[in-house]
Amino acid sequence: MAASLVCFTPAVALASPESDAEALGSQLESVGSVSAAMSLDDALSGSELLLDSISGVDSSSDLNSGIELQSVRDFPDCNPNEWYASAVTYVSNKGLITGYDNGTFGPYDNITRGQLVTILWRMEGKPISSSAGFSDVSSSDFYYSAALWAQKNGVIKGYGDGTFGGERLITRQEAAVMLANYASFKGYDTASDKTALKNISGWREADSWALDSLGWCVDQGLMSGKDTPSGAYLDPMGSTWRAAMAKMIMVLDRDVFGNPEPAPDPEPTESQEQKEQRVLASFQGQLDRSGMSASGARIGIVTNEAGEHEYFLLLPLNGTFSTIRYGYRNSFDFRSSLVSLSESVRELSGSMYKISVQEGANLSVIGCISSSDNKVVYGAENGSTTVPLSYTMR
Repeated sequence: MAASLVCFTPAVALASPESDAEALGSQLESVGSVSAAMSLDDALSGSELLLDSISGVDSSSDLNSGIELQSVRDFPDCNPNEWYASAVTYVSNKGLITGYDNGTFGPYDNITRGQLVTILWRMEGKPISSSAGFSDVSSSDFYYSAALWAQKNGVIKGYGDGTFGGERLITRQEAAVMLANYASFKGYDTASDKTALKNISGWREADSWALDSLGWCVDQGLMSGKDTPSGAYLDPMGSTWRAAMAKMIMVLDRDVFGNPEPAPDPEPTESQEQKEQRVLASFQGQLDRSGMSASGARIGIVTNEAGEHEYFLLLPLNGTFSTIRYGYRNSFDFRSSLVSLSESVRELSGSMYKISVQEGANLSVIGCISSSDNKVVYGAENGSTTVPLSYTMR
C-alpha cells in the first residue's frame, strides 16, 4: 500500500490502486487544477485555461499583406543560411529590392533592365523627372518614372534605336555600366586601370564600351566573377540573379556610398503562453504519430500550488484495475504489452519535458496510465517513474 501511494510532486497526489479513493479527475480538481483529463479540443476551448488555441503558435507574416520591408527570413523561398542572406535583408529593409506580390523574393530569378533602373531610382529617393523618354516605355510600365529619371541623368542611354528594352534580362556588363553611371552621377570617380578585372577569367568576352565600368565594379567589390570549378568567371554576357544584384546593391550603397546599414530586426519574442501553445501542439503531434490519440489518450493542463502550468497525459485502459492486474499476473503477452506501453509513456514524458525546456516553456510533463475505474496503473514525470508498474500491479 505504501509503495503505491506515490505523489506527482508538486502537481497532484494519485490514488492507491487498492484504495476506494475518488476518481482521478476529482483528485486533480481537489488540489486546484484548472483541468483534469480532457480532450485536446476541450483543453484548448476551455475559458478557464491559459491556452486558447494552437493557431497563434506560428506567427509567420501574411504573404499578401503588401508589407514592403522584410528580412530574409520573411521570404518563404529564401534560406537565412545562404550566401545572399545579409544582402537580401539589407536591400529589403531599405526598400531597394522588394519581394513579389505573392510574398516571395525569387533569389535565383534573373533581373531585368527595368528592375535594375527601378532599384537605382529607389536609391535616389524616387525623384520625379521628365525626359524625352524611350519609344518602348509607356506610363503603364512599373519602371516608367525610373526610366525617365535615369535617362535625364545619364544613368541609362538605351539602345541606338531609341528603345530601352525594360523587359529584357540585363547582362552583367550592362549592369556594370548602369551601376557605374549611377555612381558617376552621384559624384564618384569611376575610373579604373582594370588590373583586377584582367585577373578574372572571361574579361576578354566583354564589349569594349563596358570594360571601364566592369573594371570599376571589380575594383569596388561589386563584382568578383561567378564561382566555377575552374575558378572565378566574369561572364559579362550572362544574366544576373536577383540575389546577386542584392549583394551588388548592398556593397554599392553601404561600402561605396557609405550609407549606414538598416537597424537589425529585433529577435522575435514569444510570450510564455505562446511557448506553451507551441510545445502543446508538438505534444499532440507526438501522440498522434504514436497512435496514443486513437487509444483514447487525453491531455489536461494542471496548475500546481505555485501557480505554474504542467501538462498531464492520461491514457485510460479499457478494463477495470482488477482485470488489468489479473492479466498482468497471468499472461506473459499482456504483461509485456503493458510494460511496453508504460515505457512509451515514460519516454514521451521525458522527451516532451526536454522539448519544453529547450523551447523555453519550462513545463513539467506528467504521464499516467489508468484503468477504466480510475485506478492508477503507471505514472511518470519528465521521464522518471513515479508509480512503478510492478508495485502498482502488486
